[in-house]
Amino acid sequence: MYETGLKCLNCGKEYELLRMFEGCINCKETDFSANLVVEYDYEEIRKNLDRDTLEKRKRLGIWKYEELLPINSREMKRSLGEGETPLLECSDLAKELDIKKLFLKDESRNPTHAHKARLASVGATVATRFGSKYVVAAGGNTAAAAAAYGAKYDLKTISFELKNESEQTILQTQACGGRIVYLKRFEDRYDLMKNCVDRLKAHPFSSYTPSPAGDPYGQEGYKTIGYEICQQLKWKVPDRVIVPTGQGFGLYGIWKGFVDFYELGLIDSLPKMVAAESAACGSLTKTFLSKSKKIKEVVPGETIARHVVAPKVSYKAYRAIKDSDGTATMVKDDEIMGALMLVARKEGIYAGTTSGTALAAAKNLRDKGKINRGETVVCVITAGGLKDSDHVAKIFPKPLEPVEGDWEAFRDFMKNQYNLLL
Repeated sequence: MYETGLKCLNCGKEYELLRMFEGCINCKETDFSANLVVEYDYEEIRKNLDRDTLEKRKRLGIWKYEELLPINSREMKRSLGEGETPLLECSDLAKELDIKKLFLKDESRNPTHAHKARLASVGATVATRFGSKYVVAAGGNTAAAAAAYGAKYDLKTISFELKNESEQTILQTQACGGRIVYLKRFEDRYDLMKNCVDRLKAHPFSSYTPSPAGDPYGQEGYKTIGYEICQQLKWKVPDRVIVPTGQGFGLYGIWKGFVDFYELGLIDSLPKMVAAESAACGSLTKTFLSKSKKIKEVVPGETIARHVVAPKVSYKAYRAIKDSDGTATMVKDDEIMGALMLVARKEGIYAGTTSGTALAAAKNLRDKGKINRGETVVCVITAGGLKDSDHVAKIFPKPLEPVEGDWEAFRDFMKNQYNLLL
């Protein structure tokens, strides 16, 4: 194992590798929890890891990068095939948006159909290391991943959900043995999750503090997205990486992946990170627009991008944008749906509504000249559209009436329904 301890991202205080899920004790305030990050012995890793070594490792998923993850004990790792998702070059979409090169990192290809599988794979391994018998999650794709890896590691999963979660995601969680508990409000999960952690020694896959802190170990799984992008671009770094952002752990994790490789001398530059938020929330965007020294808390509204709904973004997310000289932007529901339909019809990629925030942000920023024409941009597709079929279904006419097996009847139908003359 190459991890050396935990370190506060704000004050720099160092801690041992303990069960710490509520942020830095030293700088904790009523409305602020500074995030902890896992520290590694980069000097020692440098002796064992280079480009050639990584290129020779085949079909290992995220564990190809085990020296840079907080578990390095082979007998504790149980993979479902997470990671190694495709980075798809979208030439037609790039031309439509007037961007030199546009890539989509399609995380829907993970075993739980979302990027949360990376978090859950590492998190479940660490939970076993700490002797936990329960894992607890705050719904959505995190809960689905928690249940899947909970099943793999023989851990009991408890998921706190809101009633607006998609039926498909709920069924996925239940199928893998997750115990669903519906809550009336987002904030109701805080005390319940804390009690699960304290009383049941449960391992949390979601944050339960008002200022998001969460599990610093499991969040390291997101770094592998950044690692893979570097390798898939043949060690060239994109100009920008756009990530759908709620609490922002994925955003920071991907950024840290690039930083790790830069620290090891595997890449020679760093990308600008872009947080794509729903206009129904926008904690990070509003923080930067106001030039506030404190992260803004918001009252979330209704949005089709339900998996990025958060009252407050994490300090990690703030640092990802600040340290990368990046930006945060908000997009509306109609922009999200328009972006989804555009990428589906231009590139054949059916993204989820949350993922649509990244695509819509790319279009908005290019239209405003904040992305230059000559840039290489990567948008992260965090999950596929099949989990959000309830929202997508609303834009199509239903039901379609059956047609007689007659050519003229068929032609009339195609003309009337699709304005297509045959």
